[in-house]
Amino acid sequence: MMGEFDAPGDGMFRTFSRPESPVLRSSPLGDRIYPSVDSLAGSDSFEEIDSDTASIISESRSTPPVERKHLFPRKEFVDHLQPEEIRWFYKNEGDKKWTPFIGYDSLRIECRYRVKDSVSPSEPEKEDIDVILVKGGLYEVDVANRKCKPVYWTEDEAVIMRGTWFYEGTWQPVEDGYATQIETEHLGRFLGCRLDEQPLQTKGPKPVLHRIKFSDIYVDWNSSSEMYMFSDSTSSRIMRAVSSKLGVQKSGTRLYRGYSYEAVMDDKPAEISHLVFVIHGIGQKMDSSSIVKSCKDLREIANYLKAKHFPDLQDSNQRAEFLPVEWRSSLSLDGDIVETITPQKLKGVRTILNSSAMDILYYTSPLYRSEITTGLLNELNRLYQMFCTRNPYFLPNRGKVSIVAHSLGCVITYDILTGWNPLQLYDQFVLSLLDEEKEQAGGSSELIKELDKAKKRVNELESLLMAIHSKQQHSSTRLDFKVENMFCLGSPLAVFLALRGIRPQGKGSADHIIPKATCKRLFNIYHPSDPVAYRLEPLVLKHYCTVMPLTIHHHDASQKLSYTKVAAKAYAAFTGSKELVCEKSDQSDKESVDNLGQQADGSKTQRKKISLKSVGGLFSSLGRSMEGEDKLSAELKILKKMERQAKYCENSSFSLKSNINDIDHTDLEYRLDYQLKETGIYSAYIAMLTSHTAYWTNKDVAYFILTHLHPETLD
Repeated sequence: MMGEFDAPGDGMFRTFSRPESPVLRSSPLGDRIYPSVDSLAGSDSFEEIDSDTASIISESRSTPPVERKHLFPRKEFVDHLQPEEIRWFYKNEGDKKWTPFIGYDSLRIECRYRVKDSVSPSEPEKEDIDVILVKGGLYEVDVANRKCKPVYWTEDEAVIMRGTWFYEGTWQPVEDGYATQIETEHLGRFLGCRLDEQPLQTKGPKPVLHRIKFSDIYVDWNSSSEMYMFSDSTSSRIMRAVSSKLGVQKSGTRLYRGYSYEAVMDDKPAEISHLVFVIHGIGQKMDSSSIVKSCKDLREIANYLKAKHFPDLQDSNQRAEFLPVEWRSSLSLDGDIVETITPQKLKGVRTILNSSAMDILYYTSPLYRSEITTGLLNELNRLYQMFCTRNPYFLPNRGKVSIVAHSLGCVITYDILTGWNPLQLYDQFVLSLLDEEKEQAGGSSELIKELDKAKKRVNELESLLMAIHSKQQHSSTRLDFKVENMFCLGSPLAVFLALRGIRPQGKGSADHIIPKATCKRLFNIYHPSDPVAYRLEPLVLKHYCTVMPLTIHHHDASQKLSYTKVAAKAYAAFTGSKELVCEKSDQSDKESVDNLGQQADGSKTQRKKISLKSVGGLFSSLGRSMEGEDKLSAELKILKKMERQAKYCENSSFSLKSNINDIDHTDLEYRLDYQLKETGIYSAYIAMLTSHTAYWTNKDVAYFILTHLHPETLD
């Protein structure tokens, strides 16, 4: 028996211990026949194959490849390879190993491959007959050119290969040039022979029944089912000669004909039920492929979490798919004018600023804002129409669309969704200038008359422009789909809205920010150290500036309370109001809170719940720190009333939600701000440099998005 053998890897031969031959096992499903290649090739549509013609239930992709699963019924004789035994692979530039396509993709590629070979040159071929969608519909394979390229973006192209013979241990495919000749020799010598037939065993090495030589390797057949590949290099021959004199059996790489487990039609991803557009922010000009990579990271992490935490969702016929949206590279904006006026000193730093922070200046400029919003709008609609064309069942099955936007992308997306136009702000600015001129007119009736006439014309022009904009908003300047959720990552949207004049309305609804008819749910996710991110909730109810945002659960937490059930907590003190709270009042506040806790419940547990972080205690401290209630703002007066009512409430829980259930317009309809946990490993200054771009690889963010894309998974 052969003991050690050389396995090729990275251009070299490595040593492995050869395991025992795999054991043939019977199928629990009995002798189930696979569909013939002719039946698959003869169908009108290769993309859709009836479930009745599908093969046995798919094996798990985590099945160890050394456990060979043979065809059913079990093959007894050497025959031509069936499509189920062949596996197609792909490899991106820079990858060392080939990655197998899933069974569903591999079978369809193989059928296209065989159909192409069966078509005679005189027969007309259908247009794009060699191109099929793979990898969940994100990529398309060109069988003729052996290429796999993405459908919705331009980079990330891979080469494909047909695997028929495989190396033991790694189950990597033998290169095409070798595999084709090995297959030809194998069929020519052993076609029709029994697979379990073994030659008569004699002492010494096993007899070599057949051999094929190449320039640098050769393959020996010891039986119809036992083959080995050997290196024929000078060093390998010398090593074998020395080993032979020492009595050591020569070794080689065991080869297997057919992949480690069968390709089956059931091994396919679920239908896409939720489409998620991933939109980048600033800095995309420096690397146009960064959003593709970021979206890929988010997709892979979401798939990992789905398999780990949501097995039921993994098995259901629905899934969310993430598509990157790259809107920056197609814009010309100012051409190269900014580059020409950039000084040469610190050229590298200035180039980075021109390619990143300059996008904010472009968007706030009235010259280029429309070009940016139109560019993103057109790209979203283009991708959506392309997706619906390739997924005809998405709309009939009531597929949903959500958006994940980052940084400035949140602001641009928001403006597209709401149809916000800066014309009104510009007109207000002009009117304010006219009012200033009127005050400086010195009572001149002639000047005042001219200014009133100018003001009237401005109002007429504003009305005309807003009417035109309203008509356009209902025609070509809107999205072709409704948005279910919008997830903002590291978003400066709140500060843009504040500078536009958005103010709290005194109601718990965020409709004045974004109506539900436009977007059902808005989520503002940020890292505490992200210098670009701002909160949204205080623009709905001002007193929420004192209420902490909800903390996003860790994806591995054993118990995750639903966010709708998490009690809101207030900050220990108002930021920017410390001068109103002296050290003496702090001490009296603590005593007052403890007394209040004893009145509600004498237990130690309940006293712990009533602290300066509770809303009642917090606003009580602020109220006493004031000289009088006349110095309290309207919001603080409402909260002061809430605190007084809470003292007489039978419920001893002093969370914000429990205190204001019976008070109108003092609680948010739903929470908007969600904050990531700080790790504590790095200082806030170091985290400030990395936090703004770390959302894509954060598993907690991916888990949060996944649970809200599939609300049935929430408690």
